[in-house]
Amino acid sequence: MALTETVTPVWTQRLLHAKREVVLLAAIVLIGGFFAVSSPYFLTLDNLTTTLRNSVDLAVISAGMTLVIISGAIDVSVGGVLAVSAIFIGRGFQWGLPAPVIVLLGLAVGTALGTVNGAVVAKAKVPPIIATLGTMYVFLAVLFLVIGGEWISGLPDTLSPLVSGNLLGLPVPLYLIAGVYGVCYLLLRHHAFGRHLYAIGSNENSARLAGIAVDRVKIQVYALLGFLAATGALIYVARLRNVEVNIGTTIALEAIAAVILGGANIRGGVGSLLGALLGVLFIKMIQNGLVLIGVSSLWETVVIGGLLIVVLTADALKHGGPQRAQ
Repeated sequence: MALTETVTPVWTQRLLHAKREVVLLAAIVLIGGFFAVSSPYFLTLDNLTTTLRNSVDLAVISAGMTLVIISGAIDVSVGGVLAVSAIFIGRGFQWGLPAPVIVLLGLAVGTALGTVNGAVVAKAKVPPIIATLGTMYVFLAVLFLVIGGEWISGLPDTLSPLVSGNLLGLPVPLYLIAGVYGVCYLLLRHHAFGRHLYAIGSNENSARLAGIAVDRVKIQVYALLGFLAATGALIYVARLRNVEVNIGTTIALEAIAAVILGGANIRGGVGSLLGALLGVLFIKMIQNGLVLIGVSSLWETVVIGGLLIVVLTADALKHGGPQRAQ
């Protein structure tokens, strides 16, 4: 089967994606209106700017998660990748390394861990959710072994401009998000790598018959997600200037929820970067709004998990059966 035949269904479903994005945008407007009425602080410039600065790490990781889900895979270990990368970033400061070396160290660690995930999935043929669930526990074990159950705190503000800085009158996080999503868009729409991701997610066997190096592409997309998780770690350290023992525990759920809410199909072959970004906005708006109206933060995960279940159930009913095995 030719590659063009494999990926054609992706383009015929763009109208469906647009509908999901429009629905999500409408939900953002409606729920945002509710929070604006419920709290006088919701629409203030300070609150909106703070929400943006708190969203950048999730937005960056969600871009990479979109690519992974398009390929028909998933990564529940991304929080562990972020955590281990953050550890090395924190230790780098404690060791007195120059800032550029610390940045490269963190990015290298995240990329390496992502590559490990990809190799386990592609070469060992372990189903993605099982593989990354296993590596998640390994990464969390590394977290506790390295920091011994204690925080790495009191880090310098060297990286702070990544989240608190402004450039040409706009917050630096806007440039970070635009850069990451711009590059991912080019990869998906104007590079063979993106076409291969859609082809693999639509029908892996057909992709192999079309001559695509499926294993290599899987490893590459996991490595890219690892790189972006490490970028999220840099942003996390820049914002909080410490590394907590429970770092990254919810970000995988939030990233997956953002991507699925944005129109991606958990079976693969379908995904939208714009939808994922709207999903991030939706999740962060709910988190911020619940805090402002005095609802316990414990309900944030309940709401996000509940939304994810509803969307996945609706998708399963629409496609008439259980998800395909990976």
